[in-house]
Amino acid sequence: MFEGAVSYEGVVIRPPSEAGSLILQATLGCSDNGCIFCPAYKEKQFRIKDFAVFEREVSAAAKVMPDIRRVFLADGDALAIPAAGFLKILDLLSEKFKALSRVSAYGSVKSLENKTLAELREFKARKLGTVYLGFETGDEKVYRLINKYGSPGGNVETCLKVKEAGLTANVTVILGLGGKALSEAHAVNTARVLTLAAPSQVAALTLMIEPGTPLHDLRASGEFREIDEFEILSEQKIMLENMGDFRCQYFSNHASNFLPVAARFPKDKAAVIDALNQILLSRNKSGLTPDFMRGL
Repeated sequence: MFEGAVSYEGVVIRPPSEAGSLILQATLGCSDNGCIFCPAYKEKQFRIKDFAVFEREVSAAAKVMPDIRRVFLADGDALAIPAAGFLKILDLLSEKFKALSRVSAYGSVKSLENKTLAELREFKARKLGTVYLGFETGDEKVYRLINKYGSPGGNVETCLKVKEAGLTANVTVILGLGGKALSEAHAVNTARVLTLAAPSQVAALTLMIEPGTPLHDLRASGEFREIDEFEILSEQKIMLENMGDFRCQYFSNHASNFLPVAARFPKDKAAVIDALNQILLSRNKSGLTPDFMRGL
């Protein structure tokens, strides 16, 4: 499409809702990259792409696709870029893509704790619209076990700051992350932090344990016991039952999920819970995505 002018280094990951966006790598890798369940970005060390290289790629993309309206800044934590550099990127995108309406990016507690509210508002004024935040779990014990930077409480504070700046906060959580031992605590406490943060979108993924990750070794040793598809749906039901009735879009339509859901809460919440109940009562797998069709 870009005749080699735009280069992508390694695996590039984007949220399902960014399927129609132009993906540009402003950073490479993840600023944390220590989570025991995550196989992503292991082939590259985190760094900020040289602005001159980024500028050349944006200029090349603009010649081929001048009418782009949405841009997603990859990789795992574009908001780790210092504020002055991030503003420079946003200004470049507006200059090159005249129809640009929205820029979005993954963000982390690590990067956003170093951004002031005033800086986030400046980003908003320069067309940053959506920040994707990986909560993963609301349970303190599960959070420590997965070796992720920050804390559930810190994630809530970060989400509230993003919202206060006028940005859309979209949050991901991972079903099954507590295993058998912590499944209920994971579900209940994740519901609690989601209610406190009240993001615009909640996206639930389902844990897939990949070879080469520390979690894969923990499963092999018996220290982590994975839950099956019905236990995943039960955990999802408990999480939804415990979530407050704030307005959001709720998705579990990622390729990792057993049951695709796209709903608006609180309007559709009772119907989603009822659908989960029906499957759990019938134990019928026919409507579930089989393992061989699931993916990251």
